[in-house]
Amino acid sequence: MIPGEVTSLWSSIIIEELIRQGAEFFCISPGSRSTPLTVAIARNPKARWKMFADERSAGFFALGYGRATGKPAILVCTSGTAVANYFPAVVEASMDFQPMLILSADRPFELQECGANQTIRQEGMFGSYTRWNMQLPLPSREVPIKALLSTIAYAVAKTLGSPSGPVHLNQPFREPLEPVRSDLNDPWLGTVQEWLKTGKPSGVSLFPEKHPDSATVEMLREALSTAKQPLIIAGSMQSAEEAEAVRELALDLQVPLYADFSSGMRLKSGVQPWQLAFQSSGFIRNFRPDLVLHFGGHLIAKHPAAALLEWNPEHYIVVRSHANRFSPDHNVTLSIEASLVLTSASLKGSRTTLSGMNIEYAEEFFRRAGEEIDAEALPLKPVTEISAARLTSRLITEQQLLFISNSMPVRDMDSYAITSHHNGIRSGLNRGVSGIDGILSTTAGFAEGYGKPATLIIGDIAFLHDLNALSLLSTLSVPLQIIVLNNNGGGIFSFLPVSEYSDVFETHFATPQNYSVRSAAETFGVDYACPQINGEFCEVYRAASGSNRSIVIEIKGSRKENLLQHRALQGRISALAEKNLFFI
Repeated sequence: MIPGEVTSLWSSIIIEELIRQGAEFFCISPGSRSTPLTVAIARNPKARWKMFADERSAGFFALGYGRATGKPAILVCTSGTAVANYFPAVVEASMDFQPMLILSADRPFELQECGANQTIRQEGMFGSYTRWNMQLPLPSREVPIKALLSTIAYAVAKTLGSPSGPVHLNQPFREPLEPVRSDLNDPWLGTVQEWLKTGKPSGVSLFPEKHPDSATVEMLREALSTAKQPLIIAGSMQSAEEAEAVRELALDLQVPLYADFSSGMRLKSGVQPWQLAFQSSGFIRNFRPDLVLHFGGHLIAKHPAAALLEWNPEHYIVVRSHANRFSPDHNVTLSIEASLVLTSASLKGSRTTLSGMNIEYAEEFFRRAGEEIDAEALPLKPVTEISAARLTSRLITEQQLLFISNSMPVRDMDSYAITSHHNGIRSGLNRGVSGIDGILSTTAGFAEGYGKPATLIIGDIAFLHDLNALSLLSTLSVPLQIIVLNNNGGGIFSFLPVSEYSDVFETHFATPQNYSVRSAAETFGVDYACPQINGEFCEVYRAASGSNRSIVIEIKGSRKENLLQHRALQGRISALAEKNLFFI
């Protein structure tokens, strides 16, 4: 073979097998050492790809794509700090069980730890945050090609397995790196001629849902049938099917359902916002569930966890589709690894008596609490962080996606969203470790993965953190409506005890950033609007939702006023909960 031919052929085989395994979307960052991989992608007509100047943005885009499609995007980069920039997205994907595959190019053995340029120790660099990592050999005719195919197939299986998450393949290359046309009749490929002809993957991995065993089902049914006041909690979930199964179970059993925003059913009609009642200490004192059945993972608000510690129910049961531990307060009495869909279906009909909840009084509370929130969103009132969440949840259509940034935006949507959409709204958030990094990029990948326009609500600090992702918007097939809540700093810190320490709060926690959101949008050629009142916000948002252009909608506010508005509204809603007779 001429120099570089083995490298070119090797890289082409890797890319082809990834595509045959269903991982056909590649997030590429330019670089020299990754030339063989990039060329193999560019020359494969079945590959779909997007170029990223910033590997950090690419990592979060891949995260959003995985959330939307359930398939890994392949991250391709050169050696050195390029691959290190994926780390925040890898951590989020790992902690929130999203598929992702990193294919990093590396320098060969003789350039390691000898002062060679752009060379770091890349093997296993993501540590425990990957489901699997493998140092691939230098391309060589001495390596059986079937071993390479098997390794690529296994890598895809591991990223999609239980639990799903990131996989890292580190591929060293020696120069020359320039592309060479490959001879597919080379004797080295003799053992894989059938693979070359059929177009099929080298192997297939299946992941059937895990059924709960009969003894566990019987135990759960008995506990539910005898519980005086059960409660179902829907935490973070991976699919709409899981959310719908849990919702149907709650309806069947006539049991209160606390649906966290991360469950995907918070905006669905008929799902009551129990978040509002849980803010009342009086409600917590009077509502004493003896059985709590928790499907999925984490919750956004702290109130349910605090309530569980106070209640100390006889049964606190968590059902998850994988074996990873979920018990932040170490008070779970039973953990079950099984399909949420199949477990929910198996528990239907297990209660014949009603719980102690007075449904009519509960509905009256939700109606009056909703009126209090709607009063914040009257057309002539100034648009606020509260009204932006309320109005967006009302105006968004089922043809759009919703992505929410961490910190205050997700808390406001969790608390104040309206539940009026028949089929709900496909929603996303990076709640694995609740960071504010990479939110714009994740939203872009989320929208591109679904192929639907998306609305993002984000704070000014998180917006600044991922500002260069605005460059992606012109390359997307769908537009984004980006609602930036600009209170000139980290608004959530105003709700924390440290806000009382005036000598350090403003300079070391609130960290005001006096940049122009409008100028940022204009720099990247993105439309811009800054509505002043709720009625104007509605007009701008409706127009943006019907446009094929992305837009930044800036909501200007004050951290101090935002704190007072939240406390006043929460006080009025808590007073309603205190007065309401939820219980028979």
